[in-house]
Amino acid sequence: MRMIRFERPGSPLDVLECVQAPDPEPPPGRVRVRISARPVNPSDLLYVRGRYGRPPPSPSPVGFEAAGVVDACGAGAGPAPGTRVALDAAGTWQDLVVADPADLTVLPDDIGDDDACQMSINPPTALLLVRLAGLRTGQWLVQNAGASAVARMVTRLAVRAGARCVSIVRSGRHSAALRELGATVIDASSEPVGDRCADLTAGRGAAVAFDAVGGQASDQAVRCLADGGRLVVYGLMSGQPATVRTEDLIFRSVGVEGFWLPERLRTLDRDERAGLAAAVVDGLRTGVLRSEVEARYPLAGFADAVRHAAAPGRTGKILLTP
Repeated sequence: MRMIRFERPGSPLDVLECVQAPDPEPPPGRVRVRISARPVNPSDLLYVRGRYGRPPPSPSPVGFEAAGVVDACGAGAGPAPGTRVALDAAGTWQDLVVADPADLTVLPDDIGDDDACQMSINPPTALLLVRLAGLRTGQWLVQNAGASAVARMVTRLAVRAGARCVSIVRSGRHSAALRELGATVIDASSEPVGDRCADLTAGRGAAVAFDAVGGQASDQAVRCLADGGRLVVYGLMSGQPATVRTEDLIFRSVGVEGFWLPERLRTLDRDERAGLAAAVVDGLRTGVLRSEVEARYPLAGFADAVRHAAAPGRTGKILLTP
């Protein structure tokens, strides 16, 4: 089988390579999945750079989610061969993945591969972020990286719950689409973010801000918060440490906390995880948790896919197919 892997952390285009590896055989209690689609996510590329929560082994495969079909089962394992599944496991940028059945979601017929291969990371992240925010009707939520897949999902969920959303973007190219979702857009390239947010909230500020960027964007988001507001950091798109002024922590009682999906999932019991999975499927069916696909590349074309995923102005996900 083909496998995309890296020997050492670094820039993805410098260290990733496509190699041939023996087809893995599933041991007792495990199943083998033939992968049909997987997205290129920011977390995948952070992992390659050695900046995603856990140190990669050497060599290391790439990818954390996918969709595919079970094609072999170890003793005592299921679901049966031929079953379509979504996969939440490490190393999905390869043809075959051996996985624990607990990491699989059996797919209903009306959920296609484009949605299924993206259902393990961004949709539960959006759902859990909105639950964590606990916003009341009329309260304001601020998000940077406002045009990202997670931010769009959060906006749909929060608006439906009665919250008011501000999406901070770096250019106006996504403004019309975000307004259609119900967000108020602040273009950081041409507007003073803090002043504009103060005007929108009549000087009260936002209750919560979600930060997917880090660096100075973190401070920018904090300037939008009310005294006692909360900054939730869940991404580091800039690659820079989150910057928050000491004055905001001391004199304005701003709270700062991190969010990492694997850690949050570990706090859920079986029933809670089942409920979350059901909510994801429902959100895919209604469109609230869907992400459009902008382009598909064959697995061997991973370098072009990585370049496309990093390009500014993207409006949808980049997928790797067989």
